[in-house]
Amino acid sequence: MAAGDRHEVDLIVIGSGIYGIQAARTYLEIHPNHRIVILEADSCPGGVWSAERMYDAFWTQTPLQVTEFSDQPLTSVSWNDSYHGYFPAKHVTTYLNEYLENHIYNGSSLTDRIVFNARVQRFQKEDGKWTAIVQNSGSVYSAPKVIDASGHTSIPNIPQLPGAETFKGRTLHHKQFGRSGIIHHCNLSYLVVIGSAKSAADVVYSGITAGMIVTWIIQKSGSGPGAYTPATAPIKLYRNSNESFHTRFMGSLCASVFAERSYWSRFIDGTFFGNWILKRVWNAMQKGGDKIANFDRADGKDNGFHNLKPDTPLFWQNDSTGALQREHFLDALRHATVYRQDIECLKEREVILADGTSVKADVIVYATGWKHSSPYLDDSTAAELGLAAPISAEDPQEAAKWQELEQEADVQVLKQFRMLTHPPQYYRHDCNETPFRLYKSVIPVHDHSIAFLGKVMLGNNFYNAEVQALYAVAALDGNISLPPAADMKREIAGVVAWCRRRYLTMGETGNWFYWDVVPYTDGLLKQLGLSSHRKKGWRDLLKPALAPDLRGLIEEYKSTTRDNPAKNI
Repeated sequence: MAAGDRHEVDLIVIGSGIYGIQAARTYLEIHPNHRIVILEADSCPGGVWSAERMYDAFWTQTPLQVTEFSDQPLTSVSWNDSYHGYFPAKHVTTYLNEYLENHIYNGSSLTDRIVFNARVQRFQKEDGKWTAIVQNSGSVYSAPKVIDASGHTSIPNIPQLPGAETFKGRTLHHKQFGRSGIIHHCNLSYLVVIGSAKSAADVVYSGITAGMIVTWIIQKSGSGPGAYTPATAPIKLYRNSNESFHTRFMGSLCASVFAERSYWSRFIDGTFFGNWILKRVWNAMQKGGDKIANFDRADGKDNGFHNLKPDTPLFWQNDSTGALQREHFLDALRHATVYRQDIECLKEREVILADGTSVKADVIVYATGWKHSSPYLDDSTAAELGLAAPISAEDPQEAAKWQELEQEADVQVLKQFRMLTHPPQYYRHDCNETPFRLYKSVIPVHDHSIAFLGKVMLGNNFYNAEVQALYAVAALDGNISLPPAADMKREIAGVVAWCRRRYLTMGETGNWFYWDVVPYTDGLLKQLGLSSHRKKGWRDLLKPALAPDLRGLIEEYKSTTRDNPAKNI
């Protein structure tokens, strides 16, 4: 492709992770003859699951029939070869590559439509069309519709530590850990991992099993260590803990703003006895995880294993949660030295902690999360579209209106959810960004020619990717009857206010729906008028919502629009 080439297409998709893959597949199922392009910044597809990010200790956080799409099962792993359904992530990489090749529309596969090493440098709308300019090549792509599927795991967040320029060892973000090969370097002995979530634990586990001397630093000025849930299910009705949680019944026990209002929800969320039931359920889950973790174990006292105990109860999810997706995972982690301290500075081959402790370091891996910014959009445009942006970029009058709406919504949230009126003590940090303010966490209030997928944090992204993709395509095609802008804003303010109360520090972003994937996606499909994903009778409440349940959903959508060509759903 020559530098500066111009291309006119019907749809631009940004990113080829699971959200970009589903965006392209869903759009082409409905518009098989349209021209689309998928712009991928890296050299291979998959996002989090790409070949570039793989390493041996990387296992899935969701099990079989959850870590797959509805129209193509993942078959390279059998149940007997997994750990209660959990398995090495490299199989997902293979699965996604096969998925891209197997989906062919108008003679071209999804792979054929991806442009690799095509990082979007600038993105803007002019004369009713969106234009993406690709970095380095200068190629230009224009389309009337866009699906930004870059998600929230694209841009590493690396803290600026004093003395970083003097450090003589290697530093890298968790995103680069897989391709770095550092655990195989015989001259690198001391590994320091900075971070608190499951991604940090996986790197620690990887270093320990490779024979490195590992120090794990979880900074005190943060939301604390992640929680760990058992792989096994609490009752025999389910094959693992993930399945037991992804049910509509459990969705009604999450104090979720997305759950349908009913006599049951009003009882469970709004009454003293209902909240007593909630606390009993969540305390039981908490005790099950704590018993397995055994944070005060004798064989971990010398290494600070107790520092892995979360700061807040499991219900509040003010950190991150990971499944114990392989046997003896926590037993391995006890071999790391764990500190709960802020970092004073870096030196040549040392990390100096705030209490004066010196930690040897040949390699530092930052498992410190991701930035919310959209580098190809200017800050004011990002704020207008409803993305997270620096507070300074927001129009002052618009900011005042949002503040008023969110304050009004907060009163209603506390009236509806008694459980949220008494949060635990937790670390509060300064918030320098606006929250995400997308309608249904997918589309901007004032521009329905662009949709954003994967800008939420929840527990089942494969399932969510399919549902969000269908909702996005329906919105871009004008097949959803949307409320007036003022009503959309009130709903968004309600979600933001609830999120802050429900998920504390993590909820400040307005997009942290960790326990809410089932009620959230049910709400999107209900607005589309679709029901083929629902089961009959009691099974609808107690059976897990798995990928096969979404099979046939696109056909149902197509039949609805075909039968009512002039009707908005």
